[in-house]
Amino acid sequence: MVINRYRRQILVKQFGQKGQKQLASKHVIIIGAGGLGSNSANLLIRIGIGYIDIIDYDTIDKTNLHRTSVFSEQDVGKFKALILQERLQLVNTNVKVNGINQKVTSKNIDSLVHDADVIIDGTDNIPLRLLINERAIKHKIPWVYAGVFETVGMVMAILPKKTACFHCITPKIPVSKTQETPVLGSLPATIAAIQCNETIKILLGKQPAGLLIYDVWNQRFDILDVKRNPCCPICGKK
Repeated sequence: MVINRYRRQILVKQFGQKGQKQLASKHVIIIGAGGLGSNSANLLIRIGIGYIDIIDYDTIDKTNLHRTSVFSEQDVGKFKALILQERLQLVNTNVKVNGINQKVTSKNIDSLVHDADVIIDGTDNIPLRLLINERAIKHKIPWVYAGVFETVGMVMAILPKKTACFHCITPKIPVSKTQETPVLGSLPATIAAIQCNETIKILLGKQPAGLLIYDVWNQRFDILDVKRNPCCPICGKK
């Protein structure tokens, strides 16, 4: 019985049976299937989101294994999105998992995300996030940004024309001076869990918290109430 599967979750007063039924009808699109995206997909499938698309064109590298929870050494060289579809569909057959082996670009993003209830950011570069932000605002699709750097992670749920957008906070995001972003292995799973919680709140019609910053090394958690920039070219008043 499906309800029996989620009974411990249904007991949560902020959630309940109504919340569980709402999630079963929702469509979430995850762009990026690395440390953040794979962990978010793993959590959301277990939580009971109805439809999940996982979009990524990259293959699994050994350097991915220290910060992911689904891939194994036998998966090295295989496509991330397709492996996640295969593995995670086995976890919950009540959820429709669709792995899409494509690179997201300005030419195809509209067709990939047009029917999403929420877009989840599992990417690792600012230009792609800016593209997601611009199209999400244009099509009025909520999305949840997440990023990791060394021992610090950031999460912010973005509601088009209601909250600050990613373009508003871009100057505050640290950029690695090296070719590869340094990341503590335990960080992506922690930040993905926070990202999924904010996603669930959006899907249930609740207000997201703001810009969440968590330093796992020093166990310091901050919440910033970021205001929309009235001069922002994406979400500000024209």
